[in-house]
Amino acid sequence: MKTRCFLLGLLLCITSGIHAQKQTIYVDNFYSEINVIAATVTQIRSAVIDEIGNTNRVRLVDALTVAPAEEVAPIEKALQYRAQYLLQGTILHREATDDGISSPRFHSRENSYKEAFTLRLQLIRTSDGTTIFSRNYEETGSSSGKDASQYNATENALLNTRYEVRTFIEQYFRVHGAIVNMASHNARKAKKVYINLGYEDPIKEGQRFDVTIEKSLPDGGTVPEKIGEVRISEIVGARYSVCKVMSKGADNILEAWDKGIKLHLVSREGRLFDDWRGPIQ
Repeated sequence: MKTRCFLLGLLLCITSGIHAQKQTIYVDNFYSEINVIAATVTQIRSAVIDEIGNTNRVRLVDALTVAPAEEVAPIEKALQYRAQYLLQGTILHREATDDGISSPRFHSRENSYKEAFTLRLQLIRTSDGTTIFSRNYEETGSSSGKDASQYNATENALLNTRYEVRTFIEQYFRVHGAIVNMASHNARKAKKVYINLGYEDPIKEGQRFDVTIEKSLPDGGTVPEKIGEVRISEIVGARYSVCKVMSKGADNILEAWDKGIKLHLVSREGRLFDDWRGPIQ
């Protein structure tokens, strides 16, 4: 009976919560202001698309994979697919060098490649045409050794771009939710909690959230005050997940819960070495 009451209460909390909905980004073809081979443009574009997709924060519409539209402006194409945003990329500069050294005596060659490029990314809001983000990425990378290649040098140059793109997406497209029940705790600290976000929301296992409460101001307003942090350990349904409570602030979370204070969640950006791929030879 207690279990049934708990599940009913959890269901009511979940269905009454506000659930994040993924917004859509239409990714236009990338262009170059200089002479760059198509394969390199495709490689850079694919890296950007992959990293945005890995965040699971937004839906992506790839201009190169959908049915070709009539000759209209990119923002009009984005609107045809009900995308709230248009992403455009332009390669402004590129230098590719082969610094390999051949050894006629030993009939061998030491491969060594270098890559340098400048990529401009712009994110445009389709509702009014406002550019909400524009940045130039000046990247360098190299690849040396037996299996070295120019492709791998470019991939290594893209490592920082991937991280910066992911960070921006996670900062701009934040996910909001709430703690709806305690899963486990001891006398002083919360251990695990249920949250009202699940696989229908733009989240993934391992994702971190700040836990906040509303702090009252003298003028009657409120501001969020961080009291702790949780990390998704398992997504267990369409609208809820189990989170591990991080040790710092775990006592504050349990105390606030016991007092009946609403515990809000706001997603954090990924950390530097989350999903780290490392350099390629």
